[in-house]
Amino acid sequence: MTKQMNPTFWLFRPAVCLATAWIVFAGSMRASRAEAESSAGRSGVVAAAPNKTAPSQNRQRLAKERARANAMAGKRDPFKVPLPPGLNARADEFEGPRPPGARGLVIGQLRLRGIVREDESNTMIAVVTSRANLAYFLRVHEDVYNGVVSRITSDAVYFQQKHVDSNGRVDAREVVLKLGAERQEGR
Repeated sequence: MTKQMNPTFWLFRPAVCLATAWIVFAGSMRASRAEAESSAGRSGVVAAAPNKTAPSQNRQRLAKERARANAMAGKRDPFKVPLPPGLNARADEFEGPRPPGARGLVIGQLRLRGIVREDESNTMIAVVTSRANLAYFLRVHEDVYNGVVSRITSDAVYFQQKHVDSNGRVDAREVVLKLGAERQEGR
């Protein structure tokens, strides 16, 4: 025994759905309009008619967003970790800007010109030159761009060079600069 449905039921159901949607929409519009009027009354500013100023407000908002995007263009993401130096280049070739002074020196581009011993503190100072033929004085534990000076002897300077292997891991290896010789790598 099946129950016969009235054909007007199929017309009635969409009409009920449309009426419900219209009531919900009209209620939300009234609530937002009342909220805007109450906030305008509190601040002393009267809200303009939304249909006449909406396109100009959208243009202003888009202009502000574009200006903000243009201001951030070219700047790196502060939450993204930068690649270690030398990942895409060989150990002696570094592209881009480097810090000024001894911190911007690349170990593979240095030449050892001399070693000096201070009398008062009995510490050794290495005199090195860069490719630009500028002289720098390096002490033990001083940072350079891709490493640190580990020790200085009477005839050599030892660096702990940071090196990135093919897997992206940072390794340290010892590089030795000797007086009167080219760069040599140790262990």
